[in-house]
Amino acid sequence: MARALLGHVGPASDQVLALEVSRLRRRVAELEAQVAELRSHARPYDERSLDIELHRIAEAHEPALA
Repeated sequence: MARALLGHVGPASDQVLALEVSRLRRRVAELEAQVAELRSHARPYDERSLDIELHRIAEAHEPALA
């Protein structure tokens, strides 16, 4: 009986994980498109500022490694 219950619970959590990964991939694609759009309109000196700002934002949201 325990195997049946574990088997039943396992795939559901796998499906949730797969949906989350799919959602995150779509979001990354959206963000990459936004960055490309910003870069296409940026002047050369603005592109350097954009890179610095993107790195600053990424570092602020990086999980702390303990």
